[in-house]
Amino acid sequence: MKRIMKEYLLEAAALAVWLITLAGCSGSEVIQEEGSGQQESVTQQFTVVVESVGELFSQADSRRPISSVDPEQSFDKLSLIITRYESPAEVVYMKTLDGWSDTHNRVSVPWSQGDSRGRKAVVTLTGDECLENGRDYLVYAVGYQSGTYGGYEAFEGVKLGDNFSRTEIADVPEGGMAEEIFAGAESFHVHDGKIYPVASSEAEEEEAVVVLRRQVAGTFGYFTRIPAQYAGESVAAMQLVTTRKNRTVIFGGFRGVDDEENFRKENVINGMNPRTDYNAALAGSAVNNAFVVYRINLANWFPGNTSNSALPLDQNGDGYLDAEDTNWQIDTERYPDSSISLPAGTVFNDSFLVSVAMTEADIAAGLPTFQMQLLSANGKILKHWDVLLRDSEEEEQTVRTMVSLSDGNNGRAVVTVEDNPETEYCYSVVRNRLYTMGVKSQGQSYGEDEPIDMSQVDDLVLDSRHEWNAVNIIFF
Repeated sequence: MKRIMKEYLLEAAALAVWLITLAGCSGSEVIQEEGSGQQESVTQQFTVVVESVGELFSQADSRRPISSVDPEQSFDKLSLIITRYESPAEVVYMKTLDGWSDTHNRVSVPWSQGDSRGRKAVVTLTGDECLENGRDYLVYAVGYQSGTYGGYEAFEGVKLGDNFSRTEIADVPEGGMAEEIFAGAESFHVHDGKIYPVASSEAEEEEAVVVLRRQVAGTFGYFTRIPAQYAGESVAAMQLVTTRKNRTVIFGGFRGVDDEENFRKENVINGMNPRTDYNAALAGSAVNNAFVVYRINLANWFPGNTSNSALPLDQNGDGYLDAEDTNWQIDTERYPDSSISLPAGTVFNDSFLVSVAMTEADIAAGLPTFQMQLLSANGKILKHWDVLLRDSEEEEQTVRTMVSLSDGNNGRAVVTVEDNPETEYCYSVVRNRLYTMGVKSQGQSYGEDEPIDMSQVDDLVLDSRHEWNAVNIIFF
């Protein structure tokens, strides 16, 4: 190719300009067409990876049911832009991959690297789309489900040639809920026509990859042997509440390069806009001062109470709701169409969460992050547990990373690291972390399941699993 270029440069200056443009793209392939001279077909490529571990439960239209042991993700759109890595940051490329989780159309394929798993796709630039040689770029991508977050569309209103200066955010709408959503960014450099992940020609063997990770947290609870009565009153429901909720997810500060915006740091909190629409109360409070995370209506799992349909039926009359009650069923309102498989006598619920930071003032006020409650049919709190945190990592998290927007909903993300003031009862909810009560086997091998026996509980413990890293857990 270089020999041909030199020959053309000697022959005509106009052809030289054309060839220099072609030299800006790598992976070129020469195509000989009948009746014409040689025509160059040129491309550049990089890989988009969505990192995920585990399976997914089904909820509404945005969460897929468990279908295999392969890693899956429950979203249909992955949108990305490429900007010049300079100011102003001109948008030079845009693309949306539709049907990301639909394995039939092969938009993405399974991916694994070490302990990480997920799905990937190769993005190919051709012709005028190719990036210029010797320049730096930033790739910015979001993976999401259509219709979630109030109909959020990534990079809405952005066009080729625009100067991109904002940080993407998604808002939980009024009456809505957080959903699974992924994002990531990476800086690229073009050398000898090929895209590399660092601004250096010394990394020529490295593959250009942008990795997307979950931008929300998640939690689930898995229980059995629930008391049918407490203090002489019938138990109608189990309810997990939290004292702090954020409405907005910030997709920023997550580039994988070694700089102050490295979002591979632990303990990252990227939520903002605190919610005040309280719909629950902590035990002992006369007013609503908490938010429902999830509610398990026991009559949906143990039906048949003809005297009061709002209450479960303890069919064998032993005082507990468990596998001895043959009226047990899965709550089909919550998990329709066999979207979850559970052993008899157990109950389950789950939720995604926007991350939130508990403050020193919250700690001083004695606020727990989470509280589990047993409720009567009229909503009275019969018993409660402030939920302890047990971190799966051996090292104590002495600092936390805060992502914020200094100009409200616009502008560039600000990343700061601060001392961690949290306690075992008052702790932050962290991005891309799974908080679990009970253990759910990945392979549906019930002998490995460990639902919490509520007949013997003195303390309820929430296990914190970083980056969803747990081999034998089913994740939603």
